[in-house]
Amino acid sequence: MKLTLGFVVVLVVLTTAAWGQTQDRPGTEAFRVTWKSRPSGTPMIEGEVYNTSTYRVTAVRLRVEGFNDARTTVGETFTWAIGDIPPSGETSFVSESVPGAVTYRITVVSYDVVSRP
Repeated sequence: MKLTLGFVVVLVVLTTAAWGQTQDRPGTEAFRVTWKSRPSGTPMIEGEVYNTSTYRVTAVRLRVEGFNDARTTVGETFTWAIGDIPPSGETSFVSESVPGAVTYRITVVSYDVVSRP
């Protein structure tokens, strides 16, 4: 009986903690990404990630999709934004370019909340 009761208490605590972590979290639309190519001959792109939310975030992962002149996807890669991004703040990122790409779509695919307002 004690073992069953202990298991139920642990299950309730873990479920409540997990439920609380998913609440009040900004969506990926809370981020704005800009980019530019590095100087000629450098196969890299660089950019900025702007956090328009009221949350401090970290471990911001970016999806970099490359498109050719016909706006067809020619490949993708992933990269990380540098460090934490404070509320209404920004940070930078660097990524290898996608072979054959002339333009890019860069989106935030995941992040962790460090602190809430």
